[in-house]
Amino acid sequence: MKVQRLLGDRVGKDVWFYSFSLEPEKDSVEVLADYAKRYEVGPGWLFLTGNPIDMEELRQSLGFAWSDPVLDADLTNHVGTVKMGNEPRGWWGASPSYADPRQLARLLVWMAPEEGQRGTIGHLPGEQPEPATEAEAEQGGGLR
Repeated sequence: MKVQRLLGDRVGKDVWFYSFSLEPEKDSVEVLADYAKRYEVGPGWLFLTGNPIDMEELRQSLGFAWSDPVLDADLTNHVGTVKMGNEPRGWWGASPSYADPRQLARLLVWMAPEEGQRGTIGHLPGEQPEPATEAEAEQGGGLR
């Protein structure tokens, strides 16, 4: 939730969050809606549940599966990972969900830069971007 707040109004516009159930038999639409309300989740964050077979296919296709069936059967091995990506650029990554929220938010901004933003890490809403170094400016770089 902290990362969503740090990103401000970008969430739901060019940055989206998706959480999907590992236990769709227990996590009904109502249960997930209650969770989102209880934790004051804003727009742009979707909680997904559905047919257990479909949810398992989603989990597998996103790479949230262990090759060892014993490890994979233990649901506690599947929590705590954030996967992120920018489909048009083909950029994908993962991070522990307990990482510093500001670092996660900056990484997401870097993956989905706003117009005119360049460099190795993004700046958050309200932060002043650092000017490009001389070398970056010579190569056509702007803000970083």
